[in-house]
Amino acid sequence: MSTPTPVQSLIPARALSRRELLRLGLLTGLAGLAGCARSSAAPALWATAETLPKRWRRALPAPWQFHPLKDASEPEPYGKALRAGAALLAMTDGWLTALPTDALQPIEAPPLEGRLNNQARSYLTSLGSELAARVMPVGVSPWVMLFKHGEAWKAEASKGWQVLLDPDLRGRVVLPRSPRLVMALAERIESRDSLQRLRSQLLTFDDQQALRWLLQGEARVVVLPLQRCMASLRRDPRLMAVLPDSGAPLSWTLLVRSAQTREPLPQAWVEQAWTMPMLAQLLADGWMSPLPRVELEPALTRVPVAHRELVLPPQAVLERCWSLPPLLPGEQAALQERWRRSAP
Repeated sequence: MSTPTPVQSLIPARALSRRELLRLGLLTGLAGLAGCARSSAAPALWATAETLPKRWRRALPAPWQFHPLKDASEPEPYGKALRAGAALLAMTDGWLTALPTDALQPIEAPPLEGRLNNQARSYLTSLGSELAARVMPVGVSPWVMLFKHGEAWKAEASKGWQVLLDPDLRGRVVLPRSPRLVMALAERIESRDSLQRLRSQLLTFDDQQALRWLLQGEARVVVLPLQRCMASLRRDPRLMAVLPDSGAPLSWTLLVRSAQTREPLPQAWVEQAWTMPMLAQLLADGWMSPLPRVELEPALTRVPVAHRELVLPPQAVLERCWSLPPLLPGEQAALQERWRRSAP
């Protein structure tokens, strides 16, 4: 995300050719599946176990079945799921470009699309009309800084991401294995050579094992989506999560449909996550439904007071958060070169 974190990574030198090979292999495999009779098979939703909140995943209605992707860090896991007959995939936004658009079909859920908030609509617009029609945002979570014994950095962290350059944190910072995301954070730090300086602060790039680094004491701060922090925050009083007032990148949870399925999106199941009491339960877990704020605020009464402003930040802070849409080929090359030159 392996954990379902958004892997907004740059495409390395051979990535375009790999994508072309994926397109050929995936579409060939799907064409083969199209010739098979699958009417007796139950429709399957595939995702990594942590992509969807457990309580919502368990509410998936019959005849739908959930199939866990055991390792989303391996090459092209979602393409393999489609070839295995997945009707529906749940993924974070960083994986979206791993699938050719023509391997998917339109979502066709106007009632759900009509409920999306402005931020979700803006994210879909950034995808372009062809891809946006094939994507349904169902949840969103900001990336935050999670500290262990972080009282000394709380005030500065509340202002912005520049706290990650604090000399006392050198060698104690864990960032995601996503050059795209790291560069996005560096752009919000007002410092000369902010990207190179940020990289020099690192203990490691490892969103997969970030909590382990933090809990075992090697790291003092890690950057993760809020939804992956909440369980630890409730258990361990030594931990503190901070969403800066300057905003943060957003991690989107998306549903996409295979081009080969005849199963419609299970809209009632999505609506269940967007309706009380599950709406409040998921919000308390740091997983925000992409609905207008007026629909989310009543759910705060069921969230512990200590976490309310964290799971539903002030509107001004939310408006300063931003999404990372897919890169165009020219942008990929430029950012890849910038990443190469920023090595400490």
